[in-house]
Amino acid sequence: METSPEAPRGYEALVHDTSVLDVSGGGRSGQARLEFASSTRLLELMETLRYVFAADPVLDSVLLVPDGRPVGFTARVRFEQQVLGTDRRDGRPPLRGGLGAGDHGTLPGAPTRFTAYCYRCGQCGRVTYRIAADEAPPACPVAGHGAMRMAR
Repeated sequence: METSPEAPRGYEALVHDTSVLDVSGGGRSGQARLEFASSTRLLELMETLRYVFAADPVLDSVLLVPDGRPVGFTARVRFEQQVLGTDRRDGRPPLRGGLGAGDHGTLPGAPTRFTAYCYRCGQCGRVTYRIAADEAPPACPVAGHGAMRMAR
């Protein structure tokens, strides 16, 4: 799969689809946006995506938006295969990990350097996730809907 040359290299491995960039994200059922700073570390981004997919079981894909610039979608199925390394046939993890596994060791406990914030439009239900909450709430891309509200 070829990605846009402007896509940051750290996130490039997570971008599975650049063919249909719906910059609004969440425009179709099963989609959401994830906005983050380009300085976000890959491991923090992967942990955030794990949280986002776990929080919304009907979510099929997430539009990655570093620094307000959409670069492409990461699909749940591909993300689970690539990052989580699960094998759906037997439900057990493979012997070797996926993307970001490093030496296959893990640290105990949940990561503490990031928090995912969920914003939802009160009129159409579009969803945007952000790693940082120190900015103004995102605006719904549908004209006239205004600012989204923090959902969780």
